[in-house]
Amino acid sequence: MSNLPSPLDSIVVPEKKEKLKFYWDENIKNCGFFKVEREDHTLGNVIFSQLLKDKNVIFCGYKRPHPLEHFIIIKIMTTNEISPLKAFDSALKDLYIELSFLEDFLPENIA
Repeated sequence: MSNLPSPLDSIVVPEKKEKLKFYWDENIKNCGFFKVEREDHTLGNVIFSQLLKDKNVIFCGYKRPHPLEHFIIIKIMTTNEISPLKAFDSALKDLYIELSFLEDFLPENIA
C-alpha cells in the first residue's frame, strides 16, 4: 500500500468541483477572486499578463497557495467602468484571438 497520490489528481477536475468559480471581495468595491481548479503558474501568468493590459484593471495578481493544492486564485480589482467578471471575460477573449493568430501563422512558416 502506498500513500503516493495519483498523477491525474493534478489535472483532472473531480465531478463535484467546478473548474472556475468567482467570489466577490466583500471589503473592496469592484474586486473579486477567481478560483481555477487544476491549473498552475502557466495559465495564471498568461491571464495575469493579459489583464494588466486592460486600462480598467487597477490591480491583478494570482497565486498558487501551496504546491500540493492544485488550483490558482486570481484577484482582480477594476474601475467603476467595468466589473472584474467583464475584465476576466475580455482578457480570455483577447488571449483566444492572439493564440488563434499564432496558430494560423506558425504552420505556414515552420516548414
